[in-house]
Amino acid sequence: MFGSGVIAGSPSRGDLVFRCVIAIVLLAGAQWVGAAAAKPAGTVTILQGQTTVIRGLSQFDAAEGMHLLAGDLVRTGKEALLRIEYEDETSIAAGPDTVLQLNHPAARRANRPGLYLLEGWLKISSGKTDPAGKPAAATLAMDVVDITGVVVMHCANGSLEMFTQEGTARWIDRNPHGAQPVTLKQGDFLTAGPDKPPKVEPRPAAQFANSMPRSYRDTLPLRYALFKSRNVLPKGAVPFAYPDVEMWLNAEPTVRRQFVVLWRRKADNEAFRAALDHDLSKHPEWDPVLHPEKYEPPASATLNTPSTPPAPPATGAPIPKNP
Repeated sequence: MFGSGVIAGSPSRGDLVFRCVIAIVLLAGAQWVGAAAAKPAGTVTILQGQTTVIRGLSQFDAAEGMHLLAGDLVRTGKEALLRIEYEDETSIAAGPDTVLQLNHPAARRANRPGLYLLEGWLKISSGKTDPAGKPAAATLAMDVVDITGVVVMHCANGSLEMFTQEGTARWIDRNPHGAQPVTLKQGDFLTAGPDKPPKVEPRPAAQFANSMPRSYRDTLPLRYALFKSRNVLPKGAVPFAYPDVEMWLNAEPTVRRQFVVLWRRKADNEAFRAALDHDLSKHPEWDPVLHPEKYEPPASATLNTPSTPPAPPATGAPIPKNP
């Protein structure tokens, strides 16, 4: 039985509200993806080994001459080297076993750098960028900004090691009540992590120098002009699985929240949905997608309640006569 005003099979008010909210969020997400796709983030000019790119709901292998877009998730394989160059001669080189979200290093997302290093090795070389848009990169609760030369970064387990190979850079702690910003000059080596304050030394630690990709020691000529007039399109794109993006789904909140919009349709996949639900404590922002019934507004108290006649007069009271 359905109460007055509700038709069997029709969505409830809660369903409509939830779907409207999701529709608005998805529309905003579609506009963001469209804007990102409108401008290439950079061109792959050197590729050794395998590199996987996740874009939208699919993943594919990178190739030399391919344009990578703002927002692409990039993962390099073991012994891999990937270099991406921009028209303004800014470049980034990702070393082996590196995971990052791509954007031009001078781009910003809100008040944070648009280039995000989740794990691995990254070498950033500033080019002819506008002084107001100096290259920068973000890692877990830390930013490296105002890069004027070449920096080499290594991120693992939330800790950062950084060598200012040329020029200068500035390190910023984004944690509440964190350490004061640190300005680095050429040759400085900084280490910082969740449980240790930043430390600056006049030269890289031996372990860092020995582990650094060998290609980082050389100054390779720019190759952007070789690929400027062509674009190698992705081939063999396939849907990604939960393990392919698990690190991103469980990243810091300011990073992982974007994927609720971008990947909501993945929740329709039984295996992906089950994995999301199993690790829900690591990404609670997915709860409204997986369990929308928990977020429906309470039904009106009178929606399914029949009209109640007025109470009879109290015993002994005179009964009014009809006029």
